[in-house]
Amino acid sequence: MPKNSMTALAVAVAGGSSIAAWCKKTGVSRRSAYRWARTTEFRAMVADCRRRATDRAVGRLARHAARAVDQIVALAQTAESEAVRLNAARAVLAELLAVQGHAELERRMAQVEEQVRARKPGEPARSS
Repeated sequence: MPKNSMTALAVAVAGGSSIAAWCKKTGVSRRSAYRWARTTEFRAMVADCRRRATDRAVGRLARHAARAVDQIVALAQTAESEAVRLNAARAVLAELLAVQGHAELERRMAQVEEQVRARKPGEPARSS
């Protein structure tokens, strides 16, 4: 199995391309590509590509988040329209609650992962 071709196919599939379209573009046989696509290694490569793409997107959003919050807060404080001020204030509160909820879930997941790592093989799971 040519590793470079399989990697290229995984990147294409992770980006939304079909296997058939990728084969037509690259000249790789569909039979080979579909055989690669059935492997655990290929599925892991696609998942890893998607995870990295998501991480990059989240990073870009995070870089712009503070500026967006500043703009919403400024609207909430200075907009002439009472409706605009109210909607901006609601947006700040809604986003704060969403971020807090996400942070709490992340904290809880970290606790569960730590408990799993600390558990000895064969030891039953503890109920909380």
